[in-house]
Amino acid sequence: MLVEWQNYIDVFALTHVGKVRKNNEDSILEMKNCGFFAVSDGMGGGNAGEIASQMIVANLKNALENSSGIPGEREGNVIRAANQANYQINDFAAERHYSSMGATLVSCLLNPWYPSVATVLHAGDSRLYRLRDDELECLTEDHTVATASKVSESKLAPMFRGVLTNALGTGVEFFLERTSINVQRDDLYILCSDGLSRMVTDQEIQQICVPLINAPSKQICQTLIETALDNGGRDNVSVIVLKIKKLWKEYSPSRKEAESEANAQTQNLMDLSETPQTEIIDAALAKDNQ
Repeated sequence: MLVEWQNYIDVFALTHVGKVRKNNEDSILEMKNCGFFAVSDGMGGGNAGEIASQMIVANLKNALENSSGIPGEREGNVIRAANQANYQINDFAAERHYSSMGATLVSCLLNPWYPSVATVLHAGDSRLYRLRDDELECLTEDHTVATASKVSESKLAPMFRGVLTNALGTGVEFFLERTSINVQRDDLYILCSDGLSRMVTDQEIQQICVPLINAPSKQICQTLIETALDNGGRDNVSVIVLKIKKLWKEYSPSRKEAESEANAQTQNLMDLSETPQTEIIDAALAKDNQ
């Protein structure tokens, strides 16, 4: 099934080097025609982080451009592309004797069959937020020492603040966390690198977005980045703002399509099974559907 996404969503993506860094290690991917969006924040300094994030978005772009319209196959292509990028980065770093090279990932994949469901796949501390009914909620959990130890960043020793426990480029230790989210008309989603979340508090993000809820995604995106810069801009900052204008019609697959979907989802579980358990926000979905 081919969805003409431009009739249902308004999206804008922007990345900025910030006020301190000399190069931009972030990469963004806005595939409106495929209903797929991703932000990757490179690490490793110099060209290493920049190359890592570019490898990730290149793999993802190729995977979605060559994907069928079957939801499970689309998701599977993203999973395998991320894993492929993980090993490519690891090999690239080993060949050049880089001591540290990798990148985060947060991605959102809309579902062409079932408009009320989307899949989020992430690794690291790049985030996905949702604004609904004037309330902002972060739908991803940072893969950091602070989160793992259940201690706030401010209470950690300086050497552990902002330290990732998971990212692409870490070889066999890498994992993707999968989150299934509920989607409704008039939802606003924000995918971002920590250049936004560390410069602009969640409360500030909400205060910015609520008055602009009827403004174009471009204006919201630009305002968020400008605020991060005004607050210091100590890191590269990347933001994708996605607004759901209305939901597309639910699709009834043929028997053959349904079988392909079931097989794809089984394969996806197998591809994720050797990593730490992926999180499905059942409680959030139940709350959303009430």
